[in-house]
Amino acid sequence: MNSPTDHPAVHQRDGQLSAPRTPWQLAGSIPQSVAVVGAGIAGLTAAYRLKQAGMQVTVFESENVVGGRMGDRKVGDIAFNSGARLVYPFGRAFNRLVEDLSLHDILVPLRNLTAQCVAPGGAHTIELMPSFRSLATPGLRVTERLAMIRHALQMRALKSRVDPDWAISALDVDRAYDQMTLADYTRERIGPNVLARMVEPVFRATRSFNPETLSALFYLTTVPHLIGETTVYTLKGGMGRVCEALAAQLTVRTGVRVASIHRGVRPAAPSAAGHGAWQQPAMALTLAGGEVLRFDHIVCAVEGSLARQLVDAPLDAECAMLDSVRYNALGVVHYGFARPLPPVMNFATRGTPSRIATYQQLPAAPVQGRPLTQIYCQLTPEAAEEAMGRGLTGDLDALLRDELRRRISNFDAQVVSVVNQWIPRKLPVFAPGYGARLQTFWQWQEDPARALDLPVVYCGDWTSQALLTGACASGERAAQIVLARVLDHTPERGQN
Repeated sequence: MNSPTDHPAVHQRDGQLSAPRTPWQLAGSIPQSVAVVGAGIAGLTAAYRLKQAGMQVTVFESENVVGGRMGDRKVGDIAFNSGARLVYPFGRAFNRLVEDLSLHDILVPLRNLTAQCVAPGGAHTIELMPSFRSLATPGLRVTERLAMIRHALQMRALKSRVDPDWAISALDVDRAYDQMTLADYTRERIGPNVLARMVEPVFRATRSFNPETLSALFYLTTVPHLIGETTVYTLKGGMGRVCEALAAQLTVRTGVRVASIHRGVRPAAPSAAGHGAWQQPAMALTLAGGEVLRFDHIVCAVEGSLARQLVDAPLDAECAMLDSVRYNALGVVHYGFARPLPPVMNFATRGTPSRIATYQQLPAAPVQGRPLTQIYCQLTPEAAEEAMGRGLTGDLDALLRDELRRRISNFDAQVVSVVNQWIPRKLPVFAPGYGARLQTFWQWQEDPARALDLPVVYCGDWTSQALLTGACASGERAAQIVLARVLDHTPERGQN
């Protein structure tokens, strides 16, 4: 099963989905306790849906604030995002949350976004949402422009067949896409100049990825839902607003680090009431201070590479999946600037002699919490590797300052403050072959028989799509798994 049902509560028996009893309600069931580890959008979504179902939910977050990579940070007068900067309109699970939380008024539309793409041969405008204007990109052959038209029609035809929140939904179209890099796909299907002048700059500037490191799955599940669209969104008051609204509905323990997750005893025989009784809460968390807490279920919503370190004695299927999870790193330097600057957003092509993939000037906006003009400089993937190799992840400014002095006269005298932001795990790498492994893992995780093994339930962008909407969808799907296990805890199941 490659994509989730649209129903918010799924009853799964013998591998088949059936209609839920009552959405997000466990009618007549015994109370169950759930720990959710990680208060990003995935974990908070899972916790919120499980609480709606009547379960006793506690969320644990090692940081002092919620949101993870969908949050806001402020250092002095410099305000910035902890990761995500935009919301795409196609996230069904995310849109359900916005509806449930009555947050429509915080969506701020951004229409027809473009950037100036700086290349050795000169600058050109690049469209961030695919449209007919993309055909005007300079440096393309006539055959490539024709190929773009054909490709757009093919992508539109795929719209009903792929889910933008689930990269593995493209496997149902053609499993070869999982083995093909995005670079090879673009070069072969559209043309090398489209790759160099359009696709590659966008992926490097917005996602800090080189196209040869990724499979084509992300592209083939998102682009069909973007063609013809003109609008993306940011959130009024900051990207953390949704996570904050979710946390306000939940019991969240921030500043509490989970040291390990332990699997406990199996369920006992069913009770006289017809429900499988637990000998004791089946799973446990050990906190960093040594405190041990017991729960019936645990949802792990941290980055996959961290999850591997948390789970004590993981099962073989868990090891096979978690050992394959990789992330890219992202480095950004934020400068507070004394004098006004006009709004600018530049991307750099790969051949440009620069360590800056994205350069953005943000005029002061006191009402939005930005009292200073800010300059946003995101490192290229190569510069991020250089920062790690030279031990400069805490001093990224040292890599960029000379270049900025050449860009802006009297730069040093105008800089009021500097914030170096290093995100060691920015986005999961859906490398060639990762999709097939992930599909197998979801089939294992959703198998009703797994309830007897008491496995952790996992969610996060590494399980779904490298987008906040994908992470949100995975949290909803993790909640469905927990609910299905409770609903399927019948006498027949308990005696197996």
